[in-house]
Amino acid sequence: MKKTKFLMIAMLGVTLATVSCKKDDPTTGPNPDPTVSPSAQALGSFFANNTNNEKQQFTIDATSPGSITGSKGTVINFSSNSFETQSGVVATGSVDIELIEIFSKSEMILLNKPTMANHPSGGLAPLISGGQFKITASQNGEELNLRNGFNYLVTVPAPNGVDPAMDIFYGNNDTDTVIWDQADSALIWGQGNEYNAYFDSLDWINLDYFMNQGGQQTTIQVEVPQGFNNQNCALFISFDGLNSLAMLYNATNNVFTSAPFYTLPVGMDVHFVALSLINNEPHVAIVQTQITNNHYEVIQQLNQTTDSQFATDLSNLP
Repeated sequence: MKKTKFLMIAMLGVTLATVSCKKDDPTTGPNPDPTVSPSAQALGSFFANNTNNEKQQFTIDATSPGSITGSKGTVINFSSNSFETQSGVVATGSVDIELIEIFSKSEMILLNKPTMANHPSGGLAPLISGGQFKITASQNGEELNLRNGFNYLVTVPAPNGVDPAMDIFYGNNDTDTVIWDQADSALIWGQGNEYNAYFDSLDWINLDYFMNQGGQQTTIQVEVPQGFNNQNCALFISFDGLNSLAMLYNATNNVFTSAPFYTLPVGMDVHFVALSLINNEPHVAIVQTQITNNHYEVIQQLNQTTDSQFATDLSNLP
């Protein structure tokens, strides 16, 4: 059964810039133009709109086995009589299924869904993802629950082959950043270029495993220009060569830190990605670097771009 404990950190992020340097003592960046300011509301709307654009709609018969196939290749098979109303009545008739599929780091950033999980030993740790999904069922506008004791079979594409360490993690239905929790029990297997898994929960689900974080660990700090904070700016850490995305949650004024939530291995190659909305236009910075001990990154500015160019830049992350 799914874990019920979730850690949600209500924040929308951090910022990044195209010019960076490292130094021992924090200093503030240049003052922003006083005629414009980053908007927390616009940033939240940016993530919400991208999420809505990824929603796929299907209809199945509640009393018969039903199968749906997402546009990115996810196949979901439901058993008959799997759903019940909020009052516990077994659903009959047509059921509306909504699906979101997230497979790439660019999609994780655009939808604000980093792969950070509660670690069994405490704190947070990054996950390596084999796919994130939001699966919901409703009838006449009322959300349905999966009946106790029922599950459903999901087949997930694995174009780069399967990893035997892959496991199942659950999120929740909050619109803020999801922190993932490992399932209490899970049945997942893979062969060839696909995973098969049984899910016993609806809503946000992630195929993941914890990143191997051996070696010397360090906290991360990133300084952004004055006026940006973790409400109006999102700051992500993309791990080069891995389908994994961290986020910096904690901030004092315009300096963000991974403390006290997590540390990262010294020597990792990463890209910092900062995003903010000013006058409803995306302003971003993408900085390539390698994590050093007591890492301190200075992002001096965020540059205006377009939605399409930002998406292209994200798709080129290694």
